[in-house]
Amino acid sequence: MKAIDKLFLGLSLFSLGLTSCSDFDEVNTDPSKTQLGSVKSYFALNQSFSKIQMDPSTGERVYVYNWGEGARFLTEKKHLSIGNYDDDYISSFYYPAIAFSINNATLAVQIAETHPDEVVDQKFYPNMKQFARIWRAYLLAQFADSFGPCALPQDLTGGLNPVYSSEKDTYNYILDELADAVKAIDVSVEPTEDQAKCDPYFGYDATKWVKYANSLRMRLSMRLSNLKDRDPEMYAKAVAQFKDAAADLSKTISEDADIMEIVQNNGWDDYSGPYTRSYNQHCLSGTLANLMTNLGGISIQEQRPDIAASYIKDADYLGKRFEKHFVLNTDNPTKGYWMDGLPENLDPRALKLYYLPYDSNADNTIDIGSEVKKYKGTFGLISFEDETDTIKIDGTYSWNGIPAGTTTSFSPSMSKNELANSSSARLNNYPILGSQAGDAKEKMVYFGPWETYFLVAEALERQWVTPGEVGGLTAENAYNKAVELSFIHFGVSQYYSTYITSTDYNRVGTSVAYNHTTPASTVTMKYVDGYTDQEGTVQYQYPDGTRTLYGNQLNDHLSKIFTQKYIAQLPYLVQECWSDYRRVGLPFFDIIANEKMMTGTDMTEWDPESWKSGQKWQYYPQRMRYPTTLDNANPTEYKHALELLGGANTTMVPLWWSLAYSQK
Repeated sequence: MKAIDKLFLGLSLFSLGLTSCSDFDEVNTDPSKTQLGSVKSYFALNQSFSKIQMDPSTGERVYVYNWGEGARFLTEKKHLSIGNYDDDYISSFYYPAIAFSINNATLAVQIAETHPDEVVDQKFYPNMKQFARIWRAYLLAQFADSFGPCALPQDLTGGLNPVYSSEKDTYNYILDELADAVKAIDVSVEPTEDQAKCDPYFGYDATKWVKYANSLRMRLSMRLSNLKDRDPEMYAKAVAQFKDAAADLSKTISEDADIMEIVQNNGWDDYSGPYTRSYNQHCLSGTLANLMTNLGGISIQEQRPDIAASYIKDADYLGKRFEKHFVLNTDNPTKGYWMDGLPENLDPRALKLYYLPYDSNADNTIDIGSEVKKYKGTFGLISFEDETDTIKIDGTYSWNGIPAGTTTSFSPSMSKNELANSSSARLNNYPILGSQAGDAKEKMVYFGPWETYFLVAEALERQWVTPGEVGGLTAENAYNKAVELSFIHFGVSQYYSTYITSTDYNRVGTSVAYNHTTPASTVTMKYVDGYTDQEGTVQYQYPDGTRTLYGNQLNDHLSKIFTQKYIAQLPYLVQECWSDYRRVGLPFFDIIANEKMMTGTDMTEWDPESWKSGQKWQYYPQRMRYPTTLDNANPTEYKHALELLGGANTTMVPLWWSLAYSQK
């Protein structure tokens, strides 16, 4: 009987626990000796599904410290957003999880290629092989988009150590696998009850797996949009793959009923949500606060009439200005301001994502604890002249984001700003991710229908497809449909018709209405001097798109697509948000703000004056480092992987498909 191949076994993966999805006995085996007939294919794939959900210890190190920071969704940890890295986070947590999951997916493929004894498995295994190939393609892309060069099943040596392939070869393999697997699925085959139990996403509904594979192929084909000039052959393949996958949108994830999602737990098992650890505050980021403020023209009063008018500020009010207590060397247009309340208009999804400080009527309340609540109104901004003098801040119903990258380690003046330096202060004064994610009350999304339509809109803008090739949709139709599906998912569809026609600019100069592409111009806005309480006005300057990584004005069609796509993907698809930013430079991510060089991080090209000359890819993390366990287990292939990567093992080396790779 054939034993399984070895993919990542030399990379700190030494055992493979195979448990059934029903009431079968647990079997623990050495994967290099596992006989293919000793376990069901769908048991093996279930193990792959389970492990990559990431128990909370792994999930926080990936979703919070790495992907979430790369995506600017979360920034209070000052980790990947400033090029920081902790080898133990990857060596001991994420790398074993992704390796385990890829190995089990490969095992599932290999078992499905055998001739099982049971008739029900004989009928089901041909489809089972395709499901496992599709899932493995997703995992390989997750690996490659995190680290770079990847070991592929076709590169197995038969020994303990794999051979690494280039990112190009990895994407070639992934796209070919997805295209072939879709064609081989027989949608008439239905799983047994025991088989269906092993798939927490679709219950092995073949039609849904076809839809997922096609949408995934659209996502990963579009990942290669920067290759037009430097690799025309691969670019042409990506376009062809996208066309084929999008030829019949009814065979993609295109409606709310198609969504790929999974039930989360609120414990310590693999299925416990990544945001369920309360000691990670999951505060609103300054980047996201700017994107959602005033976007769509839907008033807080309409959304939440129970919130007292005294907390709601005019749309042209920036807040209280505390220029001494916030670092100003950044292109963040709202730098130095503290919003002492809520903006008049806010994207309707904002209050579904976030719990406002002391919002007693919120439907996503997070209990911050009685001990933390004791400090309400006690934190503030300490005087530089007299440490006994502090401007106390009460953040009740306030909408502010944590400044990107700013930390007392590199900005000594921030030691006087208690609001951002204490976990108790953050919980009392900043919006935090609500209970739907924090208490795992909702399902975790892996692929939503809105993404399919955002991809179609982008493809139409890039002329990858024509309207006739995607069911007659125009780019505007696809964009509007994507936004509508996002609103349905967040439960705010009652605001859609007004929102989609809005020409109001958010704080970075992007509006919602697709054909409203007039660039935002300087406007007069109000503020209050936080030190003197004197009212004033300022000429508010929106970011200059020509000084961003994107390089174009920030109210064009792509800016709208990626702003909306970014918001729609939150909070779970943060790796995809990070990948989109690395690929396109959208939506607007401000340059991080600190007062001195960030010694000890990988972001060595940044300095305190960098913001004056505009954005460069060297100010944004590009990847995660390979763990030291790879070098220890297989130094030859570790060196080979870095040769393929084209740089040292740091977080600042651009991946092959990225915008930075084209700009370096």
